[in-house]
Amino acid sequence: MSAGRKRVVVVGGSFGGVNAAYELRRRLPRDAEITVISRDAEFTFIPSLPWVTMGWRDPSRLQVRLDAPLQRRGIRFVHGEVQELDPQACEVRTSSQTYPYDALVIASGAELDYAAVPGLGPQVGHTFSTFTCAEAAASRDALARVLAADKGRIVIGAAAGASCVGPAYEIAMMIDTVLKRARKRHRFSITFVTPEPFLGHFGVGGIGTSPRMVQDEFAERHIDSVVNARIANAGPDRLILADASEHPFDFSLVIPAFLGSPFVRGVDGLANPKGFISVTPQLASAKFANIYAAGVAVAIAPPGPTPVPVAVPKTGHMTELMAQAAARNLAAEFTGGVKVDGMTLHSTCIADAGDTAFYMSADPFLPPRNKVIVKRGKWARYLKLTFERYYLARIRHDLPSMDFGW
Repeated sequence: MSAGRKRVVVVGGSFGGVNAAYELRRRLPRDAEITVISRDAEFTFIPSLPWVTMGWRDPSRLQVRLDAPLQRRGIRFVHGEVQELDPQACEVRTSSQTYPYDALVIASGAELDYAAVPGLGPQVGHTFSTFTCAEAAASRDALARVLAADKGRIVIGAAAGASCVGPAYEIAMMIDTVLKRARKRHRFSITFVTPEPFLGHFGVGGIGTSPRMVQDEFAERHIDSVVNARIANAGPDRLILADASEHPFDFSLVIPAFLGSPFVRGVDGLANPKGFISVTPQLASAKFANIYAAGVAVAIAPPGPTPVPVAVPKTGHMTELMAQAAARNLAAEFTGGVKVDGMTLHSTCIADAGDTAFYMSADPFLPPRNKVIVKRGKWARYLKLTFERYYLARIRHDLPSMDFGW
């Protein structure tokens, strides 16, 4: 990379982008120019959006405006969406401006691929989701109307190729909890439809005893399940699977598959056919040495084939670790230093069930693993709540990482 004052552009304002920018600011000289470009003006604590769906959180309480905390650390913030990436010219372009770079970090997340299934999605389809504050609020209002009735049919699940099925598990169990508290669970059916080959697969073959734990939990809660499910069509009142079976609903929330960001898909050789970036173990692009990636934008192959595609999830915890590793390795290009493996990662997550929660930790995240912890208890709900509040404060003030997951 060229000598002189360095220009680093970070695309993305969520777990990956913010953590990468903070880590770069710590590791690069003060005269290095760091720019964060984000289509969202706020950081959103996405793991708590299922609580918004349940009406247990105000979306605004899960957000932090990005401009002030970044600017206080000498990081330029641009509220805009990258439209084009030119790796040869080393430029990214929004609709209004061009930003040259010496190095680029792509932590732009992904697009929600509702178009892959006719009728899927909250905008032009018949199902709801929970990946943005607007989506979570819309699903909250629709769910509240159904739960206020005397009876109903609820179908929760994920489309083929989905990678982040955890929120679907949480919402199915939390709905069960709410109905039991209202003493009308017996008048509602809950069906869980998933492309996973078994409950608790999570795209990684399961985590320790989590499959048995989840299967027992669903049996105790009388949540019906359909595995190896490929949703072919979402109608106004039913999901139709590829095997022609139908699952009528009064409310349905379905996790879609992801696609890489459009500006990534527009660069030949940068990404796989789905738009996820192929990287080295140090999280540099396999084709462009001065481009790094972190989080959902990174291509990670599943540990094994499944009858219906299920993608590997990139949790917020994994994304944070990848972003810090990518920033450290990028900084080493400028200042020297030891590079680290950014792909052999551990991960911790907490799945809330309304009346209890599941704590799962895997090191590394993909099997075979050196260490696995799977536990269940109300204490895990409080841990998730504590971590939410801490993490929002961390984004505001660049506090040290507390590695106990969510």
